[in-house]
Amino acid sequence: MRKKTDWGFIEKVLGSDATRIVFMSGEAGTGKTYTAMREGLGDRNCYCVTLTPETPAAELRGFWMPKGDEFVWQDGVFINAMREGARIVINEVAHASHDVLALLYPVLESVETAALTLPSGETVVPAEGFQVICTDNTDIEYLPEALRDRFDAVLDVVSPHPGAIARLSNKFRAPAEKAFNLKDGRKTSIRGWLQVQKYADGMDTADAFRAVFGEEKGHHLYTAT
Repeated sequence: MRKKTDWGFIEKVLGSDATRIVFMSGEAGTGKTYTAMREGLGDRNCYCVTLTPETPAAELRGFWMPKGDEFVWQDGVFINAMREGARIVINEVAHASHDVLALLYPVLESVETAALTLPSGETVVPAEGFQVICTDNTDIEYLPEALRDRFDAVLDVVSPHPGAIARLSNKFRAPAEKAFNLKDGRKTSIRGWLQVQKYADGMDTADAFRAVFGEEKGHHLYTAT
């Protein structure tokens, strides 16, 4: 059985000034995105995007858009983060298309060489403090080698964030932790249990489980709670 996630260690890494490019892997509902958007952020802005195979690089980089009788350049979220020295969280990075990877590679270079030349002709260099945190449900081995080589740190998330567990009442906390460790498709994320708790404030608890997990699984979880 895998050890629980050392969340204190993860927070330490995210808060380090030496950390620029991070990969966080782990199953859904463990708090990867929640942590990436908050821990060690300081006074930086934080942007968040979720990739699909259809996400175009232009959505992240920027594009020309009409304004009156002319076209003007509009920065995308990635360029905004670079200019500000902000943090950008990229969820589902394994879904990045070749187009998006071609955008990421030059930006995720070392601090001495990272830069991106825009279609406008301008070359943008990441401002001090710029940070990229990539998350995915898959292990790092499933990512392209060129992308794997660019991460400063690889963080393995195997258990839910204690902050999420603490938000559950005593009634739901123990069964939720037990259900998270089930196998063969029976596993449930803490996110689902948090939603059950919200529903249960205004409806029958059995109905809350049905609403979140469906008829069969919801009934099973309800009777086991």
